[in-house]
Amino acid sequence: MNFEKSSCFIIALFIVALLQGCGLFMTTIPKGEIMVKAPEDKYIMIDNVNYHYMEYPGTGRDIFLLHGFASSTYTWKKVIPHLTGKGYHVWALDMKGFGWSDKPEDAKYDTITLMQEVNKWMEVMGLKDAVFVGNSLGGAIAVLMALEHPDKTDLLVLIDSAGYPIDKPFVIKMAKIPLAGEITKLFFGRWVVERILKDVMFNDDMVSEEQIDAYFNRMSTENALDAQVALARSLDFDAISFYSKRIPEIKNRTLIIWGENDEWIPLESGYKFRKDLSNSTLVIFPECGHIPQEEKPEQTAKSIIDFIERD
Repeated sequence: MNFEKSSCFIIALFIVALLQGCGLFMTTIPKGEIMVKAPEDKYIMIDNVNYHYMEYPGTGRDIFLLHGFASSTYTWKKVIPHLTGKGYHVWALDMKGFGWSDKPEDAKYDTITLMQEVNKWMEVMGLKDAVFVGNSLGGAIAVLMALEHPDKTDLLVLIDSAGYPIDKPFVIKMAKIPLAGEITKLFFGRWVVERILKDVMFNDDMVSEEQIDAYFNRMSTENALDAQVALARSLDFDAISFYSKRIPEIKNRTLIIWGENDEWIPLESGYKFRKDLSNSTLVIFPECGHIPQEEKPEQTAKSIIDFIERD
C-alpha cells in the first residue's frame, strides 16, 4: 500500500470512526477485572503474566479448550455444559493477550511463544494426556503441542484449525499497515466486533447482542488492541511451515471439525489435515462458518463426546 493510498485509507477510517462511535472514547477495563464473574473463573500468575482460566471439575477425563485469534474462553460457553453434563473435567484458558488474561506491552506474541506458554500453564495445572480441543489459532497450538510436548496431548480435536499456509483474513492483513495500532484505537467499537462476528459466522442472524458485548468487553481491557495488532503481525504461517511439514508425524487419534462455509480458513485446510493425519476423522458442518462451537454448539459438543467415547 503506497503513501497516497495509506493516507486515503486512514482518512476514510477516521470518518467511519466519527460516524460509528470513536474508539478514543472507549472505557478501558483494568487488568484483573472481570465484568461478570462466575465461580469457575480463576487466575494464576506464571512468569509475571496473570492468566485467566475456567475450571469445571468432574470425575471424567480432562478436556482442555483453547480459543482462536481475538477470542477467549467465552467461545466455549455453549459447549461446556454438554461436556460437564457427561462428567468431564473441563478446562479453558485465555492465552496471554486474550480475554481476561494480562496483555503485557512489548511481549512476544508469536505462535511458538504462545505454545510454550500454554505448555507451561498445563505443567503448572498438572494437565497431561488431555483431550486437547483447539479452534483456529488454538488448533495450530494443539498441533504444535502434539509435536513438541506429546505428554500433554492424547486425543486431538481441531476445529477450523490453522496450521497450513493460507491467505490471511483481511483483519489480520490490516495489522501490517503503518500506524495500525493507532488506527485500531481510533475506530474500534461494538460495530467492529459485530462486523467481524458476521464475517466469521455463516448465519448473520445468530450474532447476538450478548455475544457482541462479550467480545467487545474483553477487547476493551488494558492493552488489548495493541496485543491483537502485535499478535496479528506475528502470525507468519510460512515461518511455521517447518511444523506444517511435520504434521504427518502426529499419530494421536484426531477429530477434525470444519464449518463448510468458513471464509477465514477454508475447508481445503480441513482436507489437508485429514490427508496428513493418518488417525483422523473429518466432520463437516454445512451452513457454518469459522467458529462452529458458537454457531452450532450442540452439534460440536455431540461430535466431541461421540469421538471421546469411541476411545
